[in-house]
Amino acid sequence: MDSAQIRDEFFEQYKDFYAGGPVPQYASNDFAYYLECHRKRLDDKGITAVKKIERIEDDINKVLHKEKPPYVLDMTFKECNYETEYYKDGTFLARSDKDTETLYCNVLHKPGYQEETISCPNCGHSAGSKSFINGCPMCGTRFKTFKFFPCVTSFYTLPKFIDRSKTERSLKDVVKLGVILAVIVAIGVFLYNWLAEGSLGAGIFFGIIAGLITGWLGTIFLYLGFSLILGITAFSRMFAQAADTSDIQAARLTKKRFETDMARYFNDFSYEYFEGKIQDLLKSIIYSDNRSDLSIYKGQDQLGFLDDVIDVEYRGGFKYLGSTVVGDVLHVRLINYVFCEVCIDGKIKKYQRSFNMELIRRLNRAEDLGFSVHAVNCSTCGATFDAMHEEKCPHCGHPYELINDDWVVILVRPG
Repeated sequence: MDSAQIRDEFFEQYKDFYAGGPVPQYASNDFAYYLECHRKRLDDKGITAVKKIERIEDDINKVLHKEKPPYVLDMTFKECNYETEYYKDGTFLARSDKDTETLYCNVLHKPGYQEETISCPNCGHSAGSKSFINGCPMCGTRFKTFKFFPCVTSFYTLPKFIDRSKTERSLKDVVKLGVILAVIVAIGVFLYNWLAEGSLGAGIFFGIIAGLITGWLGTIFLYLGFSLILGITAFSRMFAQAADTSDIQAARLTKKRFETDMARYFNDFSYEYFEGKIQDLLKSIIYSDNRSDLSIYKGQDQLGFLDDVIDVEYRGGFKYLGSTVVGDVLHVRLINYVFCEVCIDGKIKKYQRSFNMELIRRLNRAEDLGFSVHAVNCSTCGATFDAMHEEKCPHCGHPYELINDDWVVILVRPG
């Protein structure tokens, strides 16, 4: 199955997940973790989120490949209408803005990968690892100490200036209106010549001529008027969005410097993978009930102000502030730009938020696109375990530090 098909199947299951269904089978372990934390946050608030991802006609649908052996990272993107509706006790609360957007989704492949067969530690049931993403299919025991490929690692959406499908429908309406005007004028001229002048032949002849001229000129003028309105609308939306996203545009200008700096430490560094990684980390931290023992967050700040956040959307950019190396640990500082849906006193409001973040990782290992904190291999005994809340191997007791293998957040503060 190619990446576009995986993406589309994933999002069908993604919508079902928020309706109470299982975790999408292609969600990576890290992605699945934050999805489950998010649904628990919504359940704790008594809120139901209805996700809608509507395909539009003749949409853009492309895949960009990035090879980094032994992995291939595919960024897929397509146009869609993406929105979320929020309900509490069956009562509608709010709806995110519905507009045409470009949806970006990262799909990670490992060529030659053979699905691992694993056994449930409770009942002994053995099957392919992917069938355990929602727990053992026989007894329901939940564990995530495995990896599988291909998998969806992250996604986000960006708004578009013009909904092309609506534009095309409007153009068809312009043509229909021109035809209707032509028919009305033709009938009018025909009736005038027939009834007032008493000439049936002249009525038919002049009616046809008048109808053709009206249809031709009318359609041209209607099209020109529609194009003028469309142009004004597009420019107004473009300027409004430019003002609203000036911080994002400025942030994107730091991408080249960030990639150049990271290339000093990691061969073939993937900006797109890192971009998705920081979104998953931020969301996992925001939605977590107990942040004190999270291996992915080692900051000292109290993050109670995040407890009312019920949804997070990436705004499409982060600003690179700089990096330093302390000993053998790399520190990266950035500003992450997102939208936050916040529920206070039963009311939902949407805010633009920026978070100052600092991430660290040790430089003794190459970047591993397939690494999962939920399937860590102990360097001493070789056992696999979930390190999200573990600082020691549960099998042999050997200390484990996540920064040896992946990014860890040490700072999350409002910008």
